[in-house]
Amino acid sequence: MPRSKPTWQHLSRSQVACCCSPKVSPTLRHPLPHFLSHWIPAWPSAFFLPIRRQYLKKIIAEYEALDMEMPCIRKFPRPPAARPLCLCLENPEMKHAEILAAIEAVIPNAFEAGLLRSIQFENINVICGTAGRKNRWLITVSDFRTRNQLLCSGLTLDENHFVLRRWDNLVMEDYRMHLRRSLARQRLLNTLSDSWEPWEEQSHFCG
Repeated sequence: MPRSKPTWQHLSRSQVACCCSPKVSPTLRHPLPHFLSHWIPAWPSAFFLPIRRQYLKKIIAEYEALDMEMPCIRKFPRPPAARPLCLCLENPEMKHAEILAAIEAVIPNAFEAGLLRSIQFENINVICGTAGRKNRWLITVSDFRTRNQLLCSGLTLDENHFVLRRWDNLVMEDYRMHLRRSLARQRLLNTLSDSWEPWEEQSHFCG
């Protein structure tokens, strides 16, 4: 028996949405079958509302999950500059004198010898607008030998041993989280913006 010609009724909504997606360039999209070209401009926008609503719910759910995973993050106006001679100690409460004493217990007279350049307190809770996160002490040294020595030894304060980390590694972790949140937010805003566009302005792509 001869096979009947396909009609638009046999297509699933996902197939129709793929053909008609306004996000795809008309030059790159697969051409519409001839039996769809006469039907789609006449279809009401309500036909595609469930598809678009489902996609919008998916994007919102992904953003909410990301917001729960990373409730308070550090924001960056630009990529952070490298500081290869900077080490970081994460601890909630400490004083400059205690940090200096711990460093000089590993490297005697480090400050007088010029091996230690600075000790800087970084209040992460203020930067991120939150509470309960560990603040950071940034220890900048003068050469890679001193940096590697402190990385290997760590610091001992009040009989507690603390591991030092490279500041570049820590800040890049923060920066990646910032980029991930920013991209998710931009994706959500783009989806919300597209959902308000009238279907009449989009249907000409399908003609």
